Amino acid sequence: MEMQHDPDLQFKLAYSDSERIDTGIKTPARGQWSSKVEFILAVAGQIIGLGNVWRFPYLCYKNGGGVFFIPYVVFLFACGIPLFLMETALGQYTSQGTVTCWRKICPLFEGLGYGSQVVVFYSSAYYIIILAWAFFYLFSSFSGELPWASCRNWWNSGM
Repeated sequence: MEMQHDPDLQFKLAYSDSERIDTGIKTPARGQWSSKVEFILAVAGQIIGLGNVWRFPYLCYKNGGGVFFIPYVVFLFACGIPLFLMETALGQYTSQGTVTCWRKICPLFEGLGYGSQVVVFYSSAYYIIILAWAFFYLFSSFSGELPWASCRNWWNSGM
């Protein structure tokens, strides 16, 4: 099976005024952010997230306190921010999802899109467990006797 690609994409990438070229390929309209503030809040919510709020202090404590913060900031600026900006720019340029975006840039890089989807899947599976803990403790806090207030539970008592 031969990969289909846009022959004018290389021309579009090379010349900035190439948006006026009609290739005849119609792409479905995609939603856009209504304001910059909405976009920034959505990105901040995705980046910070519940997992980082509870995990970051633990990682600092386990790996040397403030000393851990130095390589963390170095890798944040060396890898994290450039990769975030690249992903955002490619998404804005192509107005496509990750797999289609990389396929449009270079069909050989389509695997990067699939790889990022695998990472998103496993991250979602990881974060859903954290959310389940949060909801468990939230709803348990409304009960008369808190499950963590004593050691008289079925899993830690001698029956």
